[in-house]
Amino acid sequence: MNQIKQFTQVLRACAIGVGVALSFGASGSAIKADVLYHEYCSVCHGDRGDGNSRAMKSLNPPPRDLTKAGPSLPRDYILHVITEGKPGTAMVGFKSRLNAEQLGALADYVHTEIVSRGAAISAGLVKGISGTSGTTGGTGSVPAPAGSAAPVPPIAAPLPAVKPVAPGERADMGAPFPSGLKGDAAKGQAFYDKNCAECHGVKGDGQGPRAYFIRPVPRDFMQERSRLTLNRPAIYAAVFFGRNGTEMPAWSKVLSEQEIANVSEYVFQSFIRSGEKAAKAK
Repeated sequence: MNQIKQFTQVLRACAIGVGVALSFGASGSAIKADVLYHEYCSVCHGDRGDGNSRAMKSLNPPPRDLTKAGPSLPRDYILHVITEGKPGTAMVGFKSRLNAEQLGALADYVHTEIVSRGAAISAGLVKGISGTSGTTGGTGSVPAPAGSAAPVPPIAAPLPAVKPVAPGERADMGAPFPSGLKGDAAKGQAFYDKNCAECHGVKGDGQGPRAYFIRPVPRDFMQERSRLTLNRPAIYAAVFFGRNGTEMPAWSKVLSEQEIANVSEYVFQSFIRSGEKAAKAK
C-alpha cells in the first residue's frame, strides 16, 4: 500500500511539474502541448493516444497504442521519434515544423498525460478513460526499457531526385506512371474519399475536415501551380514516399503499387485535368 501511495504521489508531482514546464518555454511564451498533440498526432494516434483514429485501418503497422506502452517507452525515445520520425512506419519527424521547445513540450505531454497516465490506469492506481478502447498497439520493435539507451532508428533512404518545374513552366502531362502501371480512377476514388478527403477535401481544394488543424496546409489540387506541376509521376511519388515536413504519410507502407497508381490516377483525372479544363473554359 505504501508503494502504491508513493507511486501516486510521484505521478502527481510529475504531472504538476510537467504542466508548469509545458505552459511556458525558455522565452516565456506559452506552449500549449495539448494543442500541438491534437494538431500533429491525433490524426493517427487518436485523441486519447490509444491509436483509435480514422487512419488506424489504413496504416501498416497501425498507429501505436501509447496508453499501453508503459515503462517500455521512455521520454527520450518519444522525443527522438517525434523529432526524427520512425522508418518503416508512417510516422514522420517534425523537426522541420516544430522548434526545440515545442518538441520537448510535446514529448513531455505524450509521456506524462498519455503513456504514464495509461500505465497508472492499467495498474488501477487512478481512474480514467485512457487505454480502454480495446485496440492493439503497433507491431514494430519495442524500445529499450526506461533508464537504458534508447535505440536509434537507421537513417531513412533519401527520396529520389525530382526535376523541379520552373515557375510558369509546365510538367509533361503525358508522362506515365513508373513500371508501366495503369491507374484505375474509379477504384482510386473509393480510397481517396475514405482516406485523403479528410485533409485534401472531397473537391481536392485542400479544405478537408482536418485541414484547419494542419500546418503546412494540405495541397490544393485546384491551384494553377498544381495543374502545372502535378503530372502522374509527381502525384505517384508523393503518395508513395509521403512528404517530409508535412503530415502526408508514405502510403507505400500500406498500399500496393497498383493501388497507389489508382488513387494517383483519380487525383490526376478528377482535379488536375478537370481543373485545367475549368480554367480554360473561363
